[in-house]
Amino acid sequence: MMPTFDFQTFTGESHQHLASRTRPPSPALLSSPDPAQQRLESSVFRSVANIREHSAHPLHVKRIRLSEDRVPIVFLDGDLEDSRVSARFLELCLPFEFLGGGLSSGLGIRILGVNGRDLQLGLVESTARLIVRGSAETDWNAEKKAYSRQLEGHGTPLWNHKELTSAERAYSTDLPSPRTRPGPRIEMESKILRRIGIFTEFSSAHLTYAYSGGADTTRFWFEFDPSVPKDHGQLVAALTDPQWGLGMRVIYEDCHCDNGGSCYTKLSSPTGDATLTLNFSEEVPRLGRTYFESIGAPRRWIDRIFPAPGSS
Repeated sequence: MMPTFDFQTFTGESHQHLASRTRPPSPALLSSPDPAQQRLESSVFRSVANIREHSAHPLHVKRIRLSEDRVPIVFLDGDLEDSRVSARFLELCLPFEFLGGGLSSGLGIRILGVNGRDLQLGLVESTARLIVRGSAETDWNAEKKAYSRQLEGHGTPLWNHKELTSAERAYSTDLPSPRTRPGPRIEMESKILRRIGIFTEFSSAHLTYAYSGGADTTRFWFEFDPSVPKDHGQLVAALTDPQWGLGMRVIYEDCHCDNGGSCYTKLSSPTGDATLTLNFSEEVPRLGRTYFESIGAPRRWIDRIFPAPGSS
């Protein structure tokens, strides 16, 4: 039975909130035409995707909501004893210059302000905006101070500069101008971030992360408990859905689920200039069902990760 696709299953947003909106959701809200906005969203996606620790949702994001003025709001999972999500996000997303030369990722990203548990981000020389909303206990000002202390003697934070620094301009070939069309991978990752809910709704992996496969490729890594039926067809169907998904097409598949082997699926964007690879591997989870229940992971996702004996 194929899954039912709608805006909520892709974004993770509640039906209650969507019902309160004055206008129904549109597929256009799942894609920004602004190159600078795409760059900012891609950087945020790469940051959450590279956090390797376990969390209550795949990629550490509960849902994404678009405000009435279409500013994306990314809801992070809360910090755990062994997974400080907000701290790791700052480390991976915000730019700094190493002593002696060299830059971190997140070129051009700036902190525009902190409002309670909302961290407001922007991209220099543009109108790109994004809000990262932490959990109730998140203190972004404290996290910023802690990260600044961590960098002392190693590098200089750049996230408060009003313009691109000379080091950023010299180092970056990816930001010639906020108005320049970004690479195909950046556009694809921006769209994936706006559909972050599909990895909770349609995946049975207990660990998910992503990484670069080159200028035009993003690679996903999924780890499944060996006892879990790996019905990754639903995830692929969501990514290839022409209305709410990415409209991608499968160009290669090598599946060995039936004999306990790993699986590999390669998808291409509709224009053929970007690729997404999905790698599915069997790994016994370090943490079990009780742990994910204790941190508030969605029940339906838990039931897929750790199905009852004999269930499908």
